Amino acid sequence: MHKILIIDDDVFICNVLEKYLKDNTFEVKSAYSASSAKKVLKEEDFDVVLCDYRLPDSDGIRMLDTIRRLNPGARVVIITAYADVNIAVKLIKSGADDYVVKPIQQEEILHLVRELLSNPEKQQSRVVQSNGDFFFGNSQEIARVLELARVVAPTDMSVIIDGETGSGKEFLARFIHANSHRSSKPFVALDCGAIPKTLANSELFGHIKGSFTGAVADKIGVFQEADGGTLFLDEIGNLEYEVQVKLLRTLQERMVTRVGDPKATRIDVRIIAASNEDLKGQVRENNFREDLYHRLNEFMIHLPPLRERQDDIIAYAEFFMKEANTQLDRNITDIDQEARSLLMNYSWGGNLRELRNVIKRAVLMTASGAITKEAFPEEIRSFYLHQSLNTGIRNASSDLRETSLEAEKELIIETLKSVDNNKSKAARLLKIDRKTLYNKMKRLEISLQSSSASDDEGD
Repeated sequence: MHKILIIDDDVFICNVLEKYLKDNTFEVKSAYSASSAKKVLKEEDFDVVLCDYRLPDSDGIRMLDTIRRLNPGARVVIITAYADVNIAVKLIKSGADDYVVKPIQQEEILHLVRELLSNPEKQQSRVVQSNGDFFFGNSQEIARVLELARVVAPTDMSVIIDGETGSGKEFLARFIHANSHRSSKPFVALDCGAIPKTLANSELFGHIKGSFTGAVADKIGVFQEADGGTLFLDEIGNLEYEVQVKLLRTLQERMVTRVGDPKATRIDVRIIAASNEDLKGQVRENNFREDLYHRLNEFMIHLPPLRERQDDIIAYAEFFMKEANTQLDRNITDIDQEARSLLMNYSWGGNLRELRNVIKRAVLMTASGAITKEAFPEEIRSFYLHQSLNTGIRNASSDLRETSLEAEKELIIETLKSVDNNKSKAARLLKIDRKTLYNKMKRLEISLQSSSASDDEGD
C-alpha cells in the first residue's frame, strides 16, 4: 500500500483529502505545520507528499528542500493558490514533481498521485509526447527550431538549448536524440537544479560503497547510465563551481571517475545541456566557467516561449484536451470560441507546462460538450479582463474618459460575476481595497441582483 503525507494548515482540506485517498486504498497521514511534518518525515518514508505552499511556519521552497533531505525518494506535489502559480513554476524548476491550484479537485489529486506512482520518471518533464510521436505545433518559429534540430541531430556535437521554464527543452532534446545515430541507446535526463549540492558529484559521476556517509552501496552516475547514448543536463547553470571543473575534465577526457574510486572508466556520451538563464551572463559574472561554456556550446538552439508562438497555442490546447480525455476518462469534444480567445490572450508565464495543466483542469471541470471560459482558473479570466480594459483605453477615439469608465465598469461587473458577487474576492482580483470597490460601484451605478452577493471573506 502506497503512503501519502498531506501537509496543510487547513484541517478541513486535510480531512477531505485523507478520507478520499484512504477510500482509494492509500495509507494517508496529515501534518498541519512544517514542524510537525518534519517529525513525521524523520520517522517514516512516504511515496508522495502533498504540501501546501503557504504554511504558518514555512513555505514551499523551504519545505521542498526539507522533504528532499528527509525523504529523498518521495514525489512532491505543491498545493497553491491561483496567485501563486508563478511561484509554483519556480518550484517545478527546484525539483517539485508537479503542482495543483486551489480549489482542489479530489479526482485531479487522485489521478495525479496515480500518475506519479506509475511512472518512476518525472512526469512534468515530458512536454508533449504520445506513443513515441512528437508534436511541436505549426508556427514559423517552431519550424525554424526543428530545422536546426534536424541539422545537428546526426552529429555528435554538444548542444545548448536556451529557453524559459516549461517551454519544452527536454522534449526538444529527446527529438534530437531520436533523430541521431544514438537513438537505440539510452537517453538520460538530469535536472541539475533539483540535485542537493552535496549529492551532485554522486548523481553525475557515481560513487562506491563507503565513500561518504550514506553511501551504503555502489552507484553508477548518469554518465555511465547514458553510455553510448545522450545525456541531457537541464538547468546546468545551477551546478557548483567545483562540480563544473570535474564535468569539464570528464567531457575533455571522455573518462569518468566515481567518488571514492581510484579507477577511471571510459565513456561515450553525447551532451545536450539546457538553461532558462543567460549562461553568457553567468560567465561574465564568474558563476559559470567560460571554458565549460565553450565546450558545451558547439551548437545553440533558442526555444521561443509560448507567447511568441501564438499560432501553436490552440493546436497544443487541442492536443492536451485529447490527452486529458484519455487520462480522465472524459469525452470533451471542443473548446468554444470565447475560451479560445482567453487562451490566445493569456501571457503563459509557465509555457507549455502551464497550458497543459490548465487544459487538464478544464477537461476535469467540463461535464460534456465543449470547454467554456468558466472551466478556466480565475487568474486567466481576470487577466483577459484587464487586457480588455487596456485595449479599451488605447482604442478610445472621441471621449477618452467615457470609454475608460465604460471599460472599467465592464471589468468590475465581469470580475464580480466570476466570483459569484463576492466583493472581497473581487477587490483582491482587481488589486484594490473593498472601500474603493464600493465607491466605484456606487459611482458607476453597479448593482448586484444576486442574493448570493457577499462581503464575507469566508464566502
